Amino acid sequence: MSSTSERLRRLQGLRGRRASSAPAKTGAPEQSAAPSPEWQAEPASVEALETGEIVENSAGHCYLVTRRYAAGEVEGSQPPALPALRKQTVPGNLPERDPSVLAPLYPAYRLEDCPDFRKAAFLDIESTGLGGGAGIYAFMVGIGTFERQGRAVDEPEDRWTFVARQFFMRHPGEEPALLTAIADLLEGCESLVTFNGRSFDAPLLRGRYRYAGRFLPADVAMPAVLKEGAPHLDLLHPARRLWRKRLGSCALSNLEQKVLGIARTEADVPGSLIPQLYADYLRDGDGRMMQSVFYHNREDIISMAALTEVVCSVFAEPTAAGAGHLQPLDLLSMARLQEELERLDRAETLFRAALEALSGRAHLAESFDGLGRLLKRQRRWEEAAAVWQQWLTTVGGAGSAPDSRPYVELAKFCEWHSGDLAQAAMWTRWALHEQEQSPPHARSPQVQTELRHRLTRLQRKLGADG
Repeated sequence: MSSTSERLRRLQGLRGRRASSAPAKTGAPEQSAAPSPEWQAEPASVEALETGEIVENSAGHCYLVTRRYAAGEVEGSQPPALPALRKQTVPGNLPERDPSVLAPLYPAYRLEDCPDFRKAAFLDIESTGLGGGAGIYAFMVGIGTFERQGRAVDEPEDRWTFVARQFFMRHPGEEPALLTAIADLLEGCESLVTFNGRSFDAPLLRGRYRYAGRFLPADVAMPAVLKEGAPHLDLLHPARRLWRKRLGSCALSNLEQKVLGIARTEADVPGSLIPQLYADYLRDGDGRMMQSVFYHNREDIISMAALTEVVCSVFAEPTAAGAGHLQPLDLLSMARLQEELERLDRAETLFRAALEALSGRAHLAESFDGLGRLLKRQRRWEEAAAVWQQWLTTVGGAGSAPDSRPYVELAKFCEWHSGDLAQAAMWTRWALHEQEQSPPHARSPQVQTELRHRLTRLQRKLGADG
């Protein structure tokens, strides 16, 4: 047994003992956790631990584990993922969500012709390592799809089930069968949804189809949805644009906790350990640690569905604050995005909402700067000047580097639009004074030079007018 597996099992055993010795909490319902692999005292096969079926096709055999999750609405404004995932459900309106709301921001995704997610494949792979090459392959391919349930008399007209299928290679010789099986499943899909899949999952699978092509049946080819240029929503990119300012890390696990409001059970395993765990499994055949990998992969797929709902809802109605998913710093990020898309009315609403909710000198300054620049673009000079003055009175500069931007903007406004040269000179002198009175390490020689140049020019113009 490898040291990696032993360390992980000891850690899980320690977690279990701590949990059992901890005093019971009152006032909250008990959460059920997935069984820990440590509970299995003896080695066992994957088939004995993960209920599934052997898939047989023209290329051989592989193993398939299937889980079905009822899609259902969640009442109230709470993010849907927390109760949804705990009840093994996904957002009920996700199949009808419009992916094309992201098309203007990410043209390379080719989402403009995707009306909904009914024929989308939520894809996540577990591989033997990072990078490419013949020795790196996907030993587990998880694919989530929506399927319409059979309608009973008392059921809604559109009732969907989210089906997570996990194709697993019990040994590398099952790769042709796995690739054949996922080609069959993806044949009816029109788009992909992944998390960092444009950089990793999809290219790796494309490489495996090319490399293993000679081992595949003649009628099996790479699915069209995996090819470069096919519609593909990579959730990592919009997640970074929306939440990196607030969260820093936009790893899926961090988004689950900070955006979706969920936490995985102790049955999970760090992604960095997964390649070694599979190598251990190939050597000794013990499927206990593969349980953690199956759980990790399933949670990734379901979390992608929940995150897709949040991202699309936020981009569809950004001024509604994404039904509670956008915090003040996120509002600022979304305002920048809306300005980039030339949706100036929405951007202004979001900048103002951020200013009402934010605290902290740097974040307030960024919001005032964004709103003032937006108004300036629209030649709404008086409103812009009011924002710059509010910036000066709201954001204190004590003990920090002076910010000359509002002074300079007001000086420009007075010089070129209101025609008040004396006032323009006053704002410039004030900015220069702030620079000169600040600690030496906080001063900017370049800014001081520019301010002195501006002041000299204004004084010359004032002298000429006199």
